[in-house]
Amino acid sequence: MRYLALSLTILSTSVAAAKPEPFPTQPNDVGDNFMVSATNPYVTSTGYQILKRGGNAIDAMVAMQMVMSVVEHDMTGIGGGTFALYYDAKQDKFHAFDGREEAPSSASPDMFMENGAPIERNEILGPRSVAVPGTLRLMYQTHQQYGKLPWQELLAPAIVLATKGYAMNSYSYDIVVREQDRMIKDPEIKAMYWQGDTIKPTGTLMKNPKIAATLTNIAKYGDSYLYGGEFGQHIVKEVNSRLGENDAKLSLEDFKNYQIKQREVVQSDYRGNHIYSFGYPASGGLMVSQTLEILEDYDMGSMSITDAEPWRLMVEAMRVTKADRVSYAGDPDYVETPTQALLGEEYLDDRGELVPENGAMEKNPPAGDVKLSGEKPAQHQGYESNDTGHISIVDSEGNAIAMTSTVGTGMGSGVMVDGVILNAQMANFSSAPEFNGKPAQNAIEPGKRPRSAITPTMVTDKDDNLRLVVGSPGSAQIPGYVLKTLVGVLDWDLSAQDAIDLPNIQYGIKIDRTKPYNPTGLLVEKRTFAEMFVPDFQELGYPVHVIPVVSGLNAIELKDGKIYGATDRRRASTSMGE
Repeated sequence: MRYLALSLTILSTSVAAAKPEPFPTQPNDVGDNFMVSATNPYVTSTGYQILKRGGNAIDAMVAMQMVMSVVEHDMTGIGGGTFALYYDAKQDKFHAFDGREEAPSSASPDMFMENGAPIERNEILGPRSVAVPGTLRLMYQTHQQYGKLPWQELLAPAIVLATKGYAMNSYSYDIVVREQDRMIKDPEIKAMYWQGDTIKPTGTLMKNPKIAATLTNIAKYGDSYLYGGEFGQHIVKEVNSRLGENDAKLSLEDFKNYQIKQREVVQSDYRGNHIYSFGYPASGGLMVSQTLEILEDYDMGSMSITDAEPWRLMVEAMRVTKADRVSYAGDPDYVETPTQALLGEEYLDDRGELVPENGAMEKNPPAGDVKLSGEKPAQHQGYESNDTGHISIVDSEGNAIAMTSTVGTGMGSGVMVDGVILNAQMANFSSAPEFNGKPAQNAIEPGKRPRSAITPTMVTDKDDNLRLVVGSPGSAQIPGYVLKTLVGVLDWDLSAQDAIDLPNIQYGIKIDRTKPYNPTGLLVEKRTFAEMFVPDFQELGYPVHVIPVVSGLNAIELKDGKIYGATDRRRASTSMGE
């Protein structure tokens, strides 16, 4: 009882001191000691405060993620999953912490099949799409091992914002509007976002007393409040009450058994620099590393940024490596994932030959052949998350974090319990166990984690000094956003900020909130100098769509003894440091 009373006193004091000020007054900052960068000024301000008070990168990550769970729960939160790439400066070691959501023990490979065919995505979203969340466990367990400040203190800023209110931004408003047919069915979500029959407008002061109460209990009891405790019981009861008799159900044991995992750190070299990213089931890092290896054969630095050719090379090389990603990426605890073979020099030399000397490939290439103990898996992309959040951190001790988190798609499953949006991550598995007679790497299995395009990345120079921390939200487009930034910094000698400002040009499918269809082909960011490439791209044979290709890159660059924050003008991104 004395311990509990002390905890409550600490929490009360922390909450009183946790007003999220100062707010960033400009997008970027320069510092000597530390830096944080995030897509939301509430989040940035919180990370700055934690580092200012002597916290480290892990402390800042926890506090920032908790605030994201309040002010950006349409994209990320403790009801979802997280991948965190952590550089421990003292040990000079990189760690890849996997807090991805996990399929419940009742899941089965054909749970989204009816009459021999996969059901539609919109039929999956909802309570059937909820997987066991991992973000809170990752936050708590990494803090227990590496954190400095008290756990209660790190949750205090989020509790204050949930209680006193925050301004809803336009991005969140757009997501609610886009997903409103699903959202209006949930009583908690409707009560929070609707005023009568109308969605509350951008700028509305939003309060979430239910999540404030949830976070207060998490501050007291740690992650056990979710993983086997009262909050987990509420989720299981509410989700299962909305499921049909034959649907796969959640269980409290699923929550009790959930653990974060350390994954392989993917390491490659490019132009004398060392690239570090996340191994499977986060697949963007390996894809970017493969693409850079292919681009190493071209003198990208001598090519003009305002010429179509370097952009064509990036696009075509990524089309080659994407084929490998959608075929081989999966949970390495369940399927064979040939990471080293996919990074093999001879293998990538052969794959690079698929990049045409001129123009565009007529069709997307197949995955390459690597030796597996079993059958080569199907090449099936399937559905991938639309909306995510990213933060980059460098603390005064030299530790760094690139962390990307998600609830699976905008507003997740559309189920809110105790103020928390629950993920829709079951929808990110392959909806069928096989395609064209070949097994799907990303098929559903009990306890399995779905693959992701998330790409938290760090770069060190030839002397192993940390040079860049970067990542982005953006679904299947994330690897391309990160690639563009790396090429800008490492080939064109741009600052991280100027590299982020470069146009986004990618090949694939993009959900465009301004159109009633999903454009497929070469996606060229509108209102950028990339528009002048359109005639060239069309002549090269690309179907071109000029649309808002909206990244959310957040980077920190270490250069000449200074730490530079770099943010994405496409979002409300800010950085703060000193």
